[in-house]
Amino acid sequence: MQIEDFENIRPFYDSEAGTASCNLAKKLDWEALLTPLIGEENAREIAEGMCTIDSVQDFQDELTFPFLEALIESTTDGVSLGFAKGISEKHLENPTLHLTNHRDIVLDPSLVNVARMGSGFPSTEIGIGDNLLSQKWVEDLVRLNRCFIVKRGGGPRERWESSLLVASYIRHVVSEGSSVWLAQKEGRAKDGIDQTSPALIRMLISEGGQDSWDSLNVMPVCISYEWDPCDAMKVKELIKLKKDGEYEKKAGEDEMSMAVGLTGWKGRIHLEFCNIIPWKEIEGDRTERVIATLVDEAIYQGYKIWPNQILAAKYLGITNLTACSGEVDVTDEDEGLFHKRLKEVVQKVGENVGTEEEIKRTWCEITMQPLRAKCRLKS
Repeated sequence: MQIEDFENIRPFYDSEAGTASCNLAKKLDWEALLTPLIGEENAREIAEGMCTIDSVQDFQDELTFPFLEALIESTTDGVSLGFAKGISEKHLENPTLHLTNHRDIVLDPSLVNVARMGSGFPSTEIGIGDNLLSQKWVEDLVRLNRCFIVKRGGGPRERWESSLLVASYIRHVVSEGSSVWLAQKEGRAKDGIDQTSPALIRMLISEGGQDSWDSLNVMPVCISYEWDPCDAMKVKELIKLKKDGEYEKKAGEDEMSMAVGLTGWKGRIHLEFCNIIPWKEIEGDRTERVIATLVDEAIYQGYKIWPNQILAAKYLGITNLTACSGEVDVTDEDEGLFHKRLKEVVQKVGENVGTEEEIKRTWCEITMQPLRAKCRLKS
């Protein structure tokens, strides 16, 4: 494909950034909007700086990065970084495709980019579904943050053509020396089970097979949140899905998830940068499934296990997983926070959706999945 084919999905160019940022400044009262998130002083500085931007890099360095740092400080107990055996920060110098597990719409790619920028490396371009771009100002904002648009919906042929365009664009970006972030599958893992979509891998290797895969330098990143601000919403959806056989999102639900994910308390967060995933073929198995499994295993190995996951397994009567939890001490304080969270989730979901026990067990099943996956990897 030619560069002009990417016109409708690409981020803003530097030459467009200043005008786009200044137009965005006029759309909303950004100081009022951001103050509850990051404080009045930080919000004022960002709002006042929106019409002084000359490039996409300026927008991220002067506005996005300070916003995310302030947000992390106010809604987490800190973010830690780790690297799998055999790699280190220097490996981020190379253009790469980061595939991550997907729990939060906005924060997953943001955390990866904060880690990269904080270590002195450029941010990635980010693949984002057009279903999240309900308003023009949202689209402008994400395009200023190096997001490219992944078209959702349509018939099978339209979706396949869209996937080919996205795959071609990703190869173009990496070949030009930049990195890319993609979720390991479409949609968040609301049940807590992180599994890479073979269809995503098939898209990435659709033109060129092994040569295409090797050129992408695929480095997964495992993101481990201690607490999920959207947990009650996910519990509600899973219970309704189980009872009714389907779940239809209400208007504005994705936007609500983004807001809750940003503003809610997340506790500790750990990012583990994994080893590069090699090409692998197994006779009798589809290559995309083989490679998807390799990505899954890297992510499972990178999980940071939290006390609430151990307590969730214990609540469900699962006692054979503690050997995989590593050096995790469960304190009386952890027990108290665990039961407090269960009570809060029951109140938020509501007994009109499910019984108290049903809600608690659903929450525990979601919460303990990383521990279960890590244990299965070691068995």
